Amino acid sequence: MKRARSRGQSIVESALILTAFMGLLLGTATVGESLFVREALADRARLAARWGALNPYNAATIRRVLLFGTEIPAPGQSPLFGLTPAAVEVSNPGCPGPDCRVLVAVPEHGIHCVEPRPMEPADSLTPGAVTPGPVASQP
Repeated sequence: MKRARSRGQSIVESALILTAFMGLLLGTATVGESLFVREALADRARLAARWGALNPYNAATIRRVLLFGTEIPAPGQSPLFGLTPAAVEVSNPGCPGPDCRVLVAVPEHGIHCVEPRPMEPADSLTPGAVTPGPVASQP
């Protein structure tokens, strides 16, 4: 009689431990996927802002670079992670003038990139030094 109770107890304990372990495993996978999506979007936003800084300003083309990774998407190509053009903000604050910047943002995901980045105090020590590159800030 004792042996049957012991066997039932170990099955219940195994089920409880397996449930907790699977929850932990699925939670880790979900967090990993979220980080991957955010990093992929941040990379595309930096790419689009850089493209916008090096080419004549065209908000629609910059938006396509973020959504599709290219200026002219292939027929039937779907946007990155199902984003819509309305989810992407593109502007050029300070233009025309020396403070001209290209701003690319995906507010839903907290992505905000500016290109070219403003000179930093350390850069001003070297005459003529310019350090172009994206600046990603988190809200």
